[in-house]
Amino acid sequence: MLNRLVMTLLLVAVLATGAACAADEPAPAPEPTPGEATGLDGGALLQTKCTVCHNLDRVMAEDADAVGWAAIIDEMIAKGAQVTDDEAAAIAEHLSLQ
Repeated sequence: MLNRLVMTLLLVAVLATGAACAADEPAPAPEPTPGEATGLDGGALLQTKCTVCHNLDRVMAEDADAVGWAAIIDEMIAKGAQVTDDEAAAIAEHLSLQ
């Protein structure tokens, strides 16, 4: 009976220590979104890359989320737009937040 009490107390102590240690660890930083991960300014890229062929009113008339913008940008790249993958991610994210 005494052994069982000692084992129970040890188990409680170990669990309490583990919980206290876990509480001391800082929360991990959130993963950056694809646009954030590039470190590029999507708004500036929009001005320099997209206005070669379109005015901003035409671009802003589209209503799409980030995935939709990525698809539209992929279409523009297929038609000859000079945009890297990182630039496309930054532009798509910027536009999806507008």
